[in-house]
Amino acid sequence: MKPLVLVVDDNDRYANNLKTYLQENGCEVLRAIDASQGWDLYLANKQKLKAVITDITMETQTSGLWMIRKIYQDGFPGIKVIATTGFDVSGVMAVSKYFLPWFAGVEYMVPKVPLKKGEVILLPTSGVSSDFLSKLKS
Repeated sequence: MKPLVLVVDDNDRYANNLKTYLQENGCEVLRAIDASQGWDLYLANKQKLKAVITDITMETQTSGLWMIRKIYQDGFPGIKVIATTGFDVSGVMAVSKYFLPWFAGVEYMVPKVPLKKGEVILLPTSGVSSDFLSKLKS
């Protein structure tokens, strides 16, 4: 059975690059265009989901950061991932790799500058020892 991953991003380019990467690596993907829709898809599929990847901020009023925190507080045992252009700013990644696990259980971060070019990089936060795909398929 293919791992099911929820991708939440209002930008089609980023979401499609993530979706392609995940599908090429044997995953089934659900896509939400904002955090509100992402939350609804999470609730409807949380027993089957292996991971949630969300943009940290979107154009709607509900941010991905608060959605992923809500998912964390709900006890979701799967992998939680945040994607943002902010990780490409000097110093942000260093602070985020400690803050995000504590705040929302985030295990991986996706910088968006490479993602925009179609390159998916999943950087582990503090305390994560295995790579994303290995963990996803275990």
